[in-house]
Amino acid sequence: MTSQARKVWTVTNKGTFENLVLEDDLLPPPPPKHLRVQVKSIGLNFADIFSIFGLYSATPSGKFIPGLEFSGIIESVGDGLEESEWLGKRVYGATKFGGFATFLNIGEEYIKKTPDNWTDQQAAAYVVQAITSFYALTELGGINDNKNVLVHSAAGGCGLLALSICSKYKNIKVVGTVGRPSKLDLLNQKYGANENFTFILRDPSKDFEKRARQALLRIGLQEQDGYDIILDSVMGDWFWPNYNLLAKEGRLVLFGSGSFTPTGNLHPIWNVFEWLKLGWKYIWRPKIDPMKIVQENKSLLGFNLIHIYEKAERLNQIFNSMQTLQLEAPHVGHEFEFDQLVEALTLLQSGKTVGKVVLNVNF
Repeated sequence: MTSQARKVWTVTNKGTFENLVLEDDLLPPPPPKHLRVQVKSIGLNFADIFSIFGLYSATPSGKFIPGLEFSGIIESVGDGLEESEWLGKRVYGATKFGGFATFLNIGEEYIKKTPDNWTDQQAAAYVVQAITSFYALTELGGINDNKNVLVHSAAGGCGLLALSICSKYKNIKVVGTVGRPSKLDLLNQKYGANENFTFILRDPSKDFEKRARQALLRIGLQEQDGYDIILDSVMGDWFWPNYNLLAKEGRLVLFGSGSFTPTGNLHPIWNVFEWLKLGWKYIWRPKIDPMKIVQENKSLLGFNLIHIYEKAERLNQIFNSMQTLQLEAPHVGHEFEFDQLVEALTLLQSGKTVGKVVLNVNF
């Protein structure tokens, strides 16, 4: 088996999208128990932005290829695997970086076969956000029938999957938040007929807690009921309102920090203003007394999918449990070509996206 010429996006110096470079590369043959995928589509995540800017602790040191999820076709099969089972099959999967490439090698434990009725774009948009939302709601949030749930960034990739998961349970009451009025259209289109779902704007933050309590009235609850589960990928000004909104035995699950997303590049020299803004946010980040959590009978939990990646058996256990829900294909809101990565990431960074942003690979 020969090596494969490919194109990759690399980052040598973190801090700015300008340091993303499209390069030619040579991919070696797949090792034993690995498969070579000809990539067809790539899902983008906020973790990609944070890793490129050097704000993600799990990011490799030195030069690296970003990217966490993909879909494609099996082009070659390593030793120890049956060609008849894999060769030519449509698949999707997750990788611990290295996904921004036209070909990649991946262990069989990190890929799944794409459903026949899914597009490559939908497949690439699925795995990271679906597992994140499922793990946050089930493993950490303890979701079951008759729960009250608040989902932040409900029109985003993880948010839409979280709503889909919630809809699988009986008498679940859900309030979703969005950062822009334009994002309410999709949510009302999908869930407007469901009397147990309602949606509100997240801003302004100063009266968010009041409006989130009032939203409970629209789904048949009382303001004082509070929320059993809150999924927060935003943090910042909304952390304390979220905590206050928890019911007794409520669980606040943190899996992102959208409010810390830089609005521009983080060049180490000339963009001092962005660094000062981030530094200010970091200094004033929320802090909580553990005794307060005990006294108020509330739980605060955090989750980062990247730390489960090395535990392939555990990752597949979570995935298989999630599959029993038979979730719908994810919503792909924006598509770009492979060489338009910077434009795609810039749009994602802006907070104006609905659903998932994907790259299509046509090399």
